[in-house]
Order: sequence, then structure tokens, then C-alpha cells
Amino acid sequence: MRDAYALHGGAASASLVLDPIGNRPTILTEVAVWREDQGKGWGSEILRLVCAEADTEGVTLMLSVDPGPYGLSYEALRSWYSRYGFVGDSTDDVMIRLPQAKV
Repeated sequence: MRDAYALHGGAASASLVLDPIGNRPTILTEVAVWREDQGKGWGSEILRLVCAEADTEGVTLMLSVDPGPYGLSYEALRSWYSRYGFVGDSTDDVMIRLPQAKV
């Protein structure tokens, strides 16, 4: 896995903190899309890419749900991440995604 991903000339990006030893989850610190490009599906596109690489490499992903000033609401963001396999307790901001086998 890489520590940064960018698509569409950098208009969509994702940042990660990797575990150098490989025995802890990789932390997804940010998925961002330029404000003028939101709604084009680019956030979903980059998150699918990150999840696919995590699956290929057997990497667990972890994140903290934190809506930005111009993005989705907290509830919408949790719902969005859950569509890509992230799960979490409703009393906590942390969500985790285990590697998924390809069908």
C-alpha cells in the first residue's frame, strides 16, 4: 500500500499512515475531494482503490469519522464508509475494515 493516493489531477486524494512492521491496522487519515468536484463520485472511486489494494495485501484499515467543513454530515459519512465494508460501534467514531476476499 502507498501512504497517499491521488486521482483526477489531485482533485481526489486519500492519505494513510502505514504500520512499518505490518502487524497493526493502516490508518486512513483522510479522503478528500476538492469542493467544486464533490458529487462526481471521485471520493468513492479513490476509496474503492484504497480498499482493493488493502484486500490484495491483506491489510486492515481503520479510520476516525470526522466530517470536514464542506463534506458530508457525520451520519452520512458513517453510512458512506459502511458501504465499503467499514464497521464500527455507534458510540465511537472509529470504524474498521478487515481485508475482504474477492468473490
